[in-house]
Amino acid sequence: MSNLSIYITTFNTARTLPSLTHLASALFSDPPTPSPIPPDLIVLCLQELAPLGYSFLGAAYLTPYFSRLSNVVQRAVAARFEDGVEYETLLAQNVGMTGLMVFVRRDVRERVRWIETAGVGVGVWEMGNKGAVGARLGVVGEDEEVVPVTFVSAHLAAGEGEVERRNEDWKSICEGLVFTREVSSPSQDTSMEESAPLLGEASSPSSKDPTTSSSSISSLFSPPSHIFLAGDLNYRTSSTSPRPSDHQTWPSPLSATHTFQSLLASDQLTRERLAHRTLHNLTESLVTFNPTYKYSASAQAHPAAQSVGKGSKPEEPGSDAWARHRVPSWCDRILYLPSSNPRIASYTALPVQPSSDHRPVALAFSIELEPAVGAEAPFKVKKDWNERRAVARRLEVIVGLAAYLGWTWEGEALLVATVVGIVGVGLVVRALIGS
Repeated sequence: MSNLSIYITTFNTARTLPSLTHLASALFSDPPTPSPIPPDLIVLCLQELAPLGYSFLGAAYLTPYFSRLSNVVQRAVAARFEDGVEYETLLAQNVGMTGLMVFVRRDVRERVRWIETAGVGVGVWEMGNKGAVGARLGVVGEDEEVVPVTFVSAHLAAGEGEVERRNEDWKSICEGLVFTREVSSPSQDTSMEESAPLLGEASSPSSKDPTTSSSSISSLFSPPSHIFLAGDLNYRTSSTSPRPSDHQTWPSPLSATHTFQSLLASDQLTRERLAHRTLHNLTESLVTFNPTYKYSASAQAHPAAQSVGKGSKPEEPGSDAWARHRVPSWCDRILYLPSSNPRIASYTALPVQPSSDHRPVALAFSIELEPAVGAEAPFKVKKDWNERRAVARRLEVIVGLAAYLGWTWEGEALLVATVVGIVGVGLVVRALIGS
C-alpha cells in the first residue's frame, strides 16, 4: 500500500491522430523484461493534441483524439501484460492544445480518494496554444494516509533563440497553475472504446469558490506534493538555426548515444535549470537517449512503411532522419522533485512515430507514498489568476471558431452552406417584394 508505480509518457502528437498500431507497440517497449509488472498509474502528457480549432473549442471536438489515445493504452496493456489487467480512465483534461490523461489500474482505483485539476495558457494573450494542464491525486498510502501526487503536462515556447521566453512561460505556469477540487466523481469509464466520452477541461471555478481563497489556494508547490512534470519543453541545443551544411556533421539516430554528447553539453534546459532560471526545484534522471526532435518526413515515413505486430519493435530511421533546418535537440523531457526519490526503472525515448516529428519519451518508476517534502515556490500565484484564465478562455472560443470555420473541411462546408442559405433567402425575399 505504501508503494505507487507509475509510467509517464510525453508526446507531441503534431495535431494528428497518432497511429494506433505504432504508438501502442512503442509503449512499455523498454525495458524488455520477461514478466513485467503493470504500473498502478499510466499518465499521458500530450502537446499539440489536436488542430487549433478543435483544441480551442474543446468538448466533443476532441472526442476522437482522447478516444484514440485511450485505445492506444488499451491495446498496449493487452499486448504487454497478462490477461486480466485492466485500466480505468481516471481523467482526460485539456487546456487548449495541451492535454493530460491518467489511467488507473482497476484493482487500485479505490486508493485514489480525490482529484484536483488545473490549467493555464502561456501563448498569445495567455491562450492555450502553449501552456500547462495538471492533475493532483490524493492517493492512500501507509496507515491510510492520503498523499498528494501531482502530474503536469507542459508545452513551452518554440524556437532556438527563445530561451528567455521559455523561462517566462515556466514563470507563468507557476503564477497561474491553481488546482481546484473536482466536484463530480472521476470518470468510471472502463471500456475505452473509440466513442467513449472521455472529455474534460481543466476546471475554472468562480472566484467565490472557497477553494480559491488566498489562505487555501492549491498551487504547484503548495501544499507539499510529489510532483512530476513532462512535456515538450522546447529547450534546444543551439541558440541559432543551423547553417545549410551543418546537418552533415550530425550523427545518425543509429549511432551510440555517446556520439551526441557534444550536443547534449549545449542543452539549454540543463544550463538554465542549473542556473536557477527555469524549472526551479525540479531535477531529471540521466539522459541516455538520442535527441527527440526534429525528425524529418522520411524518418516518419520509415516506421509507417513497417509492419508492426505484437512483440516487434520498429527499426530506427537512417542518416536522413533529421530535419535539416533544426539542430537535433532533447525537447521532450520528464522532471520531478528530488525529494520524491523515485526508483527509476527506465528513462528513454520511444520509437519514432509516423505521425509526428517529435519522439515520445517515457519514464517508468515507483515512489514510496510518504508525505511529500515541501519546496519553496519560485514565484507567487497571481491574485487574478482566475479572471485571467476566464478572459483567455473566451478568446480561445473566438479564435477556435474562426479556425474551425477557416481551416477545417467541416467548418468550410458550414460556412459555404450559411452563405448559400443567406443568398437564397435574399433572392426569395426579393422575388416576393417584386411580385
